[in-house]
Amino acid sequence: MPDSRPNFPKQEEEILAFWDKEKIFEKTLEKEAPRGPFVFFEGPPTANGKPGIHHVEARAFKDCIPRFRTMQGYHVDRKAGWDTHGLPVELEVEKQLGFTGKKDIEAFGIAEFNKRCKESVWKYLADWQQITRRIGFWLDLEHPYVTYEPAYVESLWWVIKQIWDKGLLYQDYRVTPHCPRCGTSLSSHELAQGYKDVEDPAVFVKFRVTRRADGTMPNPEEPEFLVAWTTTPWTLPANVALAVGEKIRYGKVRYENEFLWIAKDRMTAVGLGAAEIVEEKFGEELVGTAYEPLYPFLNNVILSEVPLVFGGTGRSEESLSDSEEDPSVVQRNRLPQDDNKKKTQAWSVVPADFVSTTDGSGIVHTAVMYGADDFDLGTKLGLPKHHLVGLDGKFLSEAGPFAGMFVKDADPKVMEDLETRRLLLKKETITHTYPFCWRCKSPIIYYAKDSWYIRMSGLRDELLKANESIHWEPDYIKDGRFGEWLREVKDWAFSRERYWGTPLPIWICEACGEKSCVGSFKELRERATHGVEESFDPHRPFVDEVSLKCDKCSGSMRRVSEVCDVWFDSGAMPFAQWHYPFENKERIEGDSPLPEGGSRGVGEAPSFPADYISEAIDQTRGWFYTLLAVSVLLGKEAPYKNVICLGHVLDAKGKKMSKSIGNVINPVEVIDQYGADAVRWYMYTVNQPGDPKRFDLKALVEMVKKVFLILWNVLSFYELYAQNQGKTEISVPSIHILDRWVLTRLHTLVRDATADLESYKVTEPARAIGEFVSDLSTWYVRRSRDRFKGQDKADKTAALATLRTCLLTLSKLLAPFTPFLAEALYQRLSGGKRSVHLEDWPQADVSMMDETILRDMGQGRSVISRLLEKRAAAGIPVRQALARAIVVVPEGTLGEEFIGLIKDEVNVKAVAVKKGEYEVDLDLHLTPELLREGMVREMVRQVNDLRKKAGLTIQDRIELYVESPDAEVNLAAEEHRDVLLSGTLSSTLRTTGDRPQTSHTFRTNEADVTVGF
Repeated sequence: MPDSRPNFPKQEEEILAFWDKEKIFEKTLEKEAPRGPFVFFEGPPTANGKPGIHHVEARAFKDCIPRFRTMQGYHVDRKAGWDTHGLPVELEVEKQLGFTGKKDIEAFGIAEFNKRCKESVWKYLADWQQITRRIGFWLDLEHPYVTYEPAYVESLWWVIKQIWDKGLLYQDYRVTPHCPRCGTSLSSHELAQGYKDVEDPAVFVKFRVTRRADGTMPNPEEPEFLVAWTTTPWTLPANVALAVGEKIRYGKVRYENEFLWIAKDRMTAVGLGAAEIVEEKFGEELVGTAYEPLYPFLNNVILSEVPLVFGGTGRSEESLSDSEEDPSVVQRNRLPQDDNKKKTQAWSVVPADFVSTTDGSGIVHTAVMYGADDFDLGTKLGLPKHHLVGLDGKFLSEAGPFAGMFVKDADPKVMEDLETRRLLLKKETITHTYPFCWRCKSPIIYYAKDSWYIRMSGLRDELLKANESIHWEPDYIKDGRFGEWLREVKDWAFSRERYWGTPLPIWICEACGEKSCVGSFKELRERATHGVEESFDPHRPFVDEVSLKCDKCSGSMRRVSEVCDVWFDSGAMPFAQWHYPFENKERIEGDSPLPEGGSRGVGEAPSFPADYISEAIDQTRGWFYTLLAVSVLLGKEAPYKNVICLGHVLDAKGKKMSKSIGNVINPVEVIDQYGADAVRWYMYTVNQPGDPKRFDLKALVEMVKKVFLILWNVLSFYELYAQNQGKTEISVPSIHILDRWVLTRLHTLVRDATADLESYKVTEPARAIGEFVSDLSTWYVRRSRDRFKGQDKADKTAALATLRTCLLTLSKLLAPFTPFLAEALYQRLSGGKRSVHLEDWPQADVSMMDETILRDMGQGRSVISRLLEKRAAAGIPVRQALARAIVVVPEGTLGEEFIGLIKDEVNVKAVAVKKGEYEVDLDLHLTPELLREGMVREMVRQVNDLRKKAGLTIQDRIELYVESPDAEVNLAAEEHRDVLLSGTLSSTLRTTGDRPQTSHTFRTNEADVTVGF
């Protein structure tokens, strides 16, 4: 008999070898596709990090739908992709080389550094290829798109040129989220991925009033102070103004021998609730009040009105020699000046609409260079702008005792200094959400500098309209997390001050300042002042060496130093993966009808937009967003029609997996022990796709037992009784109630699973398949055992044919979810094609679905369940026959077929059906005849246990031995001889003579019985 407990991982390896040898994946791509193309986009992973269990989750969901659609008759391209640029790669190389920042890279040489980055990208390529193959995720790994390849970069340049020509790419000086460790800005979608709850200091600081708004001076003997609040003490040395709400009520209170101004609503929070208010004013009456700077660092600079540059030097442009700084960079980095704008006096009270009394003191400290609201206010009012902090996050030399300190490290020093000078009214610690770099985990600072932006805020309506056409699973993401993001969309901070990335194709004339965007390598060669080879590498530093002739003044143009946000690379993959528009235009623009014959060849099908994509929920502000952004920027429709958005994978206790905690799951080890199908099935069924998934091995093992092993046991059972039967097919509909019921269940399952998968619901059909497997085993097979063993050949054939139909159909239904188990099942059943994955998706047959049978069987099973509960409560085992069951139902009737099932399942001689409110009962009186029948059932069970231990098969007949000193046992054996013989596959029965070698003695109904053979 076949092994009923297979080694699933070993079986999967054998199937992988079979797929490779027979080129099954390739055959699925070559098969006829009468329903046309189904477009799938692979979100590109980065191969310089090992794949984790969360990658298995994503790849399992990515694989399921394309397999389903292929079986439905679609052609599904499965082009793999690799995301190869960006800071994660740079940081890995910096770590390998022992670098601490950009200075080390430039000293090492950009060319050699980028060469190392290019090599690092492929460090774990073999691991990614192996895990992809091992889990059965069918991708074309032989012809992937690679984001660093010149053809890919050229397409990216073309996209940027389209954005440039529309006037949507612009340069601006503003506050950006800046990572001082990486030395570059973050886009809003990158920023959203790095927030953490942290503890930070919160301080209430006193600023001494030097002149009131009305021009009068405070009494030196009774000084006045404005109390401001901040959670970033390091920004206090750069303070240039204090902001108030014009309609907020402020009070001046006596505090020791001085006076403090603070919002009335915040006095209690500051500890001044009991203090005497000696004067009240609205904020608008405080505007113009002058105060003494906390620090003198900015005094001389502001008063001398020296033109300043940003970037951490703190020097005027005139102080920079050509050898120290590229003049074009200085020009671009100059602080914007507006000589016609009226300047607001520094270190005075100004009005601002962002001031509130929900926290703090109601007076906001303003350092225009280190906060977006501060910068906008400073620009509006003409406040002075100057940096005390460099791009590396360290204070400049102008910052006196703080010079050289990292800003967050300076917090305690600033507080200590203010406390010493009696300017610190109160300090506390608060827990709040703060952004960290998603790449290097360093704290972000908000820093004013110039960058390149894409004007996404002007396309808000177009983004929202495109999102309306997308089907999201789960559906609440559409208007929730993703929709909210689009409604509040910010301009895209597009440039990065880094090295290993797509160079921003913008050149600036050194003579006249004219800017120009290059959209192709051909254009670059035509405009270059010297030859550019066909094999030209478009990366830094090589592209930096290419100068262009200015069309405006014939001067020399140099490329800006920045590279693009790496998320742009993956967001443009629908176009760049095909080198569009330089090649494959028909893939993006084509919408031609199917050719004669109803199918297209490989490479002939349109490839935009995607019918389906899937990634984790963090990609709502990552890949999902940039895909949409790029398409909308190009004036195209939504780039994907359907998306399954996945929850994150956590450990068994619900904690985020982390190497430092030691709770990271190695997917290879799990797959080696339990199989890829087990992991895939767990991901599909443990909960809904969008929910976080606790990866619990115990739960995974239980799922394997409840579905895989049960299904395999059913297969083994079928093979046991189908021996020498050939292929049993259903030629005419079976009239047996169990056959009709299970086929109704089967075709209903096909109908519902098809509808669910077409709606991109994965959990529901997978769970439904699991429930069907349970019903097939615990109800259909168990209730049909006597039919398989019986002598009625026609009924046995009908049962075998029905079971084969169920198993064969299950192999097809399982194919998208558990491709290995489905293949093994299909091959064992000798399906009609070379592989189950070359099969057509099953079709539900309405004529095979009888809703009445489903309803009645459900009622019958409910009756049986209640009657068995009655048995259990009475302590009478099912082996003991009872005289009668009483069933009261509203209809007052049950079909004879269902009554027969109740008799067999509950082991009663009769069923009395009455009309009334639903209830059941049992006649528990045991007659001698009933007791003897129970004895026989126990004998049959004991003998079959012996047969199993002896390794006998259904082909083996035995001479049954039954012996007991109890007359009732002997009478029972004689009365039910036929039942004993057929139930134990025995040819003869003897009750006397020597005890056989294989025997067992047990006790039933207070009698000793020995059975054997």
